Amino acid sequence: MHDNQNVTGVERHAHFAKAAYSVLKHGGSVALKAFLAERESEPFAPPIYAVDESGQDILARPVSAETIAQARELVDSFAFDHAVYSVSADDGHTYLLFASQPGLGFGPDRGPPPDLSHPPGDMRGPPPGHSHDLNAEFRQFSRQPVLPIIAGTLVSFIFSWLLAGYFAKPIRHLRQAFEAMSQGHLHTTAAPKMGKRRDELADLGLHFDHMAERIRILVDAQQQLLHDVSHELRSPLARMQAAIGLALQQPEKMAASLQRIERESQRMSDLIGELLTFSRLEVDDSAHAEQTIDMDELLDEIVEDARFEANHKAVKIMFSRPEHVLLKGRAELVHRAIENVLRNAIQHTANASHLLVDVKLDKTKQLLSISIADQGPGVSMTELTKIFEPFYRGSHKTKQDSIGLGLAIAKRAVELHFGKIYAVNRPEGGLRIVMEFPYSAK
Repeated sequence: MHDNQNVTGVERHAHFAKAAYSVLKHGGSVALKAFLAERESEPFAPPIYAVDESGQDILARPVSAETIAQARELVDSFAFDHAVYSVSADDGHTYLLFASQPGLGFGPDRGPPPDLSHPPGDMRGPPPGHSHDLNAEFRQFSRQPVLPIIAGTLVSFIFSWLLAGYFAKPIRHLRQAFEAMSQGHLHTTAAPKMGKRRDELADLGLHFDHMAERIRILVDAQQQLLHDVSHELRSPLARMQAAIGLALQQPEKMAASLQRIERESQRMSDLIGELLTFSRLEVDDSAHAEQTIDMDELLDEIVEDARFEANHKAVKIMFSRPEHVLLKGRAELVHRAIENVLRNAIQHTANASHLLVDVKLDKTKQLLSISIADQGPGVSMTELTKIFEPFYRGSHKTKQDSIGLGLAIAKRAVELHFGKIYAVNRPEGGLRIVMEFPYSAK
């Protein structure tokens, strides 16, 4: 009966040592200190020691060198691997964990060694007639670590659920925004629904809003373009029908009616040609081809043709240019941009006035600047950017049959060469339109 009591004590102490091992392994040295301090206050708990490499107990309790040596010997021989452990902790120390008690084989009161012919796993309950069920006590103790595990699992589940909701909610808003866009709701936004987030999903919402705005602008522009085209085509067609009706009713005016029909048909042809050019430029992305343009020759040709056209208004063109410069791009597009701006200036400048065509080179910025200034009425401040929109003629309609695509084509051609175009009112009167083309000095 004495042997059974001794074996049961070994099993119980081994379980306490294993519990301390689990706490140190998963909770670290801080958790182990708390665990051992709590065990110290329990009357039935055996003393469990955690000794570092220097022989110091983690709770600064006295432990004899003989006991530590015996424990290390057991670790090295694997004699009691269920009750003696060597564990590397998070604080950088390697702790020797063991439960010291008489009958375990080592400790302050060494008793006879246990019967090792029966492994601890085969040891069963308290000896007959023992008044205190130590195994029942240990089972109660062994159930206690389950509670922190359950609590930790529950907390992890709640945290995971909240984290999933934190990420799923903005993704759900984005999906709804995409669905709304696909159904034609172009004013859909996603960023306001992101709240005060400052992460990649919030940035994605901002990019979605920017994309939606660009799509809305493009669609509105296409709808406006269709409206303007239908209006521009309807007017010459109505005048042609009126001229045909007049020719049928008054044969003597046949010649005048035919002239009107010819003018209107030519206007429709010009309009369709300009629309085709504008449409090609809208989808063209190959303007910056490896083609070298001699700007001296190009500008001389454009200015010479413009002077011939300006003679009927007695308008003089003052032209100044810098040293020779070469530009990379497509000559027909650059020619069309400069010519459209110059012809627009001729249309709006006063009779018997002059135009200024000034070409400058900025070698520091590697920028070619072409400025064309007229002496016309200018435009209001609100129209300085609108004049580059398709079919916009402004408040000063000096030429009623103007198509209204010239500056829009010029703007697109300049942008395809990675340049920019803008307009400013001159202090002395008139409008100045500046085109800037980047060029390479090589």
